[in-house]
Formats: sequence, structure tokens, C-alpha cells
Amino acid sequence: MAKAVSHQDRDVILRVRDIEVGFGTKKILKGLDLDVYSGEILGFVGGSGSGKSVLTRAILDLVPRQAGIIEIFGIDYDEANPDTKLAIDRNIGVLFQHGALFSALTVKENVQVPMREYYELSQPLQDELAAVKLELVGLPLDALNKYPSELSGGMIKRAALARALALDPDIVFLDEPTSGLDPISAADFDELIADLSETLGLTVFMVTHDLDSLQAVCDRIAVLRHGKVLVNGPLSAMLEVEDEWVRSYFRGKRAQLGAIDGGHDHGDSTKSPMASPRPSS
Repeated sequence: MAKAVSHQDRDVILRVRDIEVGFGTKKILKGLDLDVYSGEILGFVGGSGSGKSVLTRAILDLVPRQAGIIEIFGIDYDEANPDTKLAIDRNIGVLFQHGALFSALTVKENVQVPMREYYELSQPLQDELAAVKLELVGLPLDALNKYPSELSGGMIKRAALARALALDPDIVFLDEPTSGLDPISAADFDELIADLSETLGLTVFMVTHDLDSLQAVCDRIAVLRHGKVLVNGPLSAMLEVEDEWVRSYFRGKRAQLGAIDGGHDHGDSTKSPMASPRPSS
């Protein structure tokens, strides 16, 4: 049975208002607004070079903004004092594109990087926590002492996810998490994200171009066009948008449009494999 998604009784964990980001004379984000609700998996999509990763980095304060407000956990990040900013940062996990593991560190050492940055923990406790995180993402414990070069693409993604979860965050940012994975590995990773969100109550902000991921795990989708969020809602709502890029993306050949149109034209979303949110466990 499909999971009913309602935001009326859910807190806004991330609020972005009127964000502007540019490099030189080129403006990438132009007054962008977006809300992310507690416990949801939001898929964030857009064309290549449209600014998907730029928004993620702006939210994480990794690129400068020319204008706009970012509130995380109800706090204006720019106005927060250093201690509050530190507390916010500790409650955020990030999986960068391609994993971004440190090649000279073992998997265990990579997972322990946030622990060392934010806390003073004994080495035995760090080792124990790293092992727990590896089990959480489905990696065998013998991967702890391996280097990234010894891992498959899917294992690298899982190790990077373990690092993102190192401090038990409330919100996790995933930048193209299934990019470069074969279809089976990508589907397994999608299932892992859905399970973690459900069991840990994680909020997930997922930048992706993967239609299968949008179908399998996302409660809601936001589409970035011309520097702003053009539309947000369930997959079924994307079919109502007349924008050329949106139509091509969600109704093109790779979207298995026959199945989508079959449900849409008859007013029965249960016939469309892309029109329903992730199933409840």
C-alpha cells in the first residue's frame, strides 16, 4: 500500500527563501524558494548545469550566496552564533558525488573523520561506532581496513553514506547517489535509503537524475528550471507541467511513458508505476 504523504502535520526542517547564487556575471540561482519537510525523501532534479549541486553547496555554506535566507531546524543559519552553527553542522550528513572518500585513509578512518572533527572520543569508541555504521549501510566488517581503491563503486557509495551517518544526523544530503552504479546496485542503494529514512526518521535531500530513484523512494520532487523551483509535488504532478524540459524528462522515452500515460489519462494513479510514493514498510 502506498504511503500517504501529508505535510500539514510535519515540521519544515529546511526552509530556503529567495536564494541567489552566481559566479562572476553568471547568475545560477535566481530567487529560489524551497521547503523540505521532516521525515521526507525529496528528489531534486534539473538539467545539467542548472544548479542542483550549487544549491546543495549553498545550503551547506560551501559556496557564497548573493542573497537569500536559509533556515535549518527553524534557525536562520546566517544569524546563528558559532555554537549554534556547530550544533547545526553536527546534525547534517553529506554524501558527495562519487563518494569523495579520502584515498589515503581506510574506510574506518574515513567514517571517523566527522567524529574527530566534532567530538573528542576515545579510539576504541570511534572504532566501535565505525563498525556500527558499516553494518547499518550493509557493508561487511572486513571493509573497515580497506582503502577506497580496493572497493567497488557500490561499496564506495555505501562507505560514503556510513560517513554521512557518522554523527546520527537528522537530515542527509545526497548528491547523485546512484550515479555510476549498475541498475542492480542502484536499486539496492535506493532500497537502503528508503529503509534508513523509515527506520531512523531521516530527512533526505537527494539530488538525482535517476528516474528509477525518483519512482522508488521519493515522496516529493522539486524541479529546478531557470534558477528557480518550477514545480514541486509527487511524480503524478510532474505530468501536469507543460514546460518543455519537464515534459521531455518525465514523459520522454526513458520514462516508460506508456505506463505513465495509462494511469494519467484514466485518472487512476495506481496504474502508473511512477505516480505513487514509496511504499510503507
